Amino acid sequence: MLHDSTVRKPPSTLDGLDPLGSPAGAPGAESLRTYHSSLGRPLPEYTPPEPLQELCWSARYQIRRLLGKGSQGVVYLARREGVDGYFTNVALKLFYRNPGLGLEDYQAEMRRIALQAQRVSRVQHDSLISIRDFVTIGETRVMVLEWIDGLDIDHLLDLKRMEALRQQLPKKLWDHLNEVIVTPGEDHCRLKSGIAVDILRGCLTGLASLHQRGIVHCDLKPSNIMIKRTGTKKIIDVDSSCVPSADPPHLRGTPYYMAPEVIRGKPSQVRSDIASLGYVLLEMLTGRRIFKGCDTMAALLDAKMRLPERLKQILPKEVLDDPNLSGLVAKMVAVEPKDRFPDADAAELDHLGAVNFHRQLVKSNLSTEYNRELAWWLDLLRDEPGEAVEL
Repeated sequence: MLHDSTVRKPPSTLDGLDPLGSPAGAPGAESLRTYHSSLGRPLPEYTPPEPLQELCWSARYQIRRLLGKGSQGVVYLARREGVDGYFTNVALKLFYRNPGLGLEDYQAEMRRIALQAQRVSRVQHDSLISIRDFVTIGETRVMVLEWIDGLDIDHLLDLKRMEALRQQLPKKLWDHLNEVIVTPGEDHCRLKSGIAVDILRGCLTGLASLHQRGIVHCDLKPSNIMIKRTGTKKIIDVDSSCVPSADPPHLRGTPYYMAPEVIRGKPSQVRSDIASLGYVLLEMLTGRRIFKGCDTMAALLDAKMRLPERLKQILPKEVLDDPNLSGLVAKMVAVEPKDRFPDADAAELDHLGAVNFHRQLVKSNLSTEYNRELAWWLDLLRDEPGEAVEL
């Protein structure tokens, strides 16, 4: 916050004004104060002491409700309480120790997650979740995270939500929703191409901030991509991430969205994230679970190996008819890493990348204000039971 002295001229340069900014000698001039003088009297000059080298205070968190569960942790919405009536919402991820995991193994895994949290917390990007702290309650580790007011893609594309909106909306609004944003699909809702690519681009910018630092997310999937009420996209859940050049090889993530080489047992790499995000894009465009029915790793790998040749049967006609969009999908989900985009920046900015498709829509006067449309859609869902949270 700027003090008056940083933005106002010295009193001697204020023509005809006294040091408080009133006409010299004007009645009541002594009663005028800056906003720093709320006590009704001028405050003397004061130089605060230098802060201590180490500051320490306790924090109080009040659990509000469950947000979600993962393979390693449980996430709660919590209210962080300060002093003088201040409070704010945060997300707390509690890493409970599985009884089948020894204490030493648990502590080793927590050290790995803490290292990744430290790496990611240095990356400041609007499309990447912010990590605030990593603390302990007894032996249980707790990650303090930015709370994101919105929905993940899994919940956003739920057909039951779509049906509820159909029952509520006037025909004009329902038609706009279906024509511009989303429409029912086979397994879940299907996004219109412009909206789907807009979400992809938001993810790519956040992912690029990781890739530029050599970090691979390793677990990109619909439930790890959130859309805020403002329309902003957020990549979340970085617990499985790694730096291949520095970390020992590991197999973490969700097999359904893993790149083929990772299922084969090879280390995750930047191009592996591109394949995972490509599968998400494909599902957003088609409204289908593209690997449903694959109940073994062998069946899943086989389906992914055959995916490029199946695209003509999977993709909607309007996608197939657009070489920019169909080419983008094909390059992202290519079987061999060398045939994919080298990183998130290239998937966004390459001549075959996502930005090229949006440029085409702009030239054809078919683009829209994607963030506003997404924000409107999420606002329609705001009254869903359990969604709204009062600060």
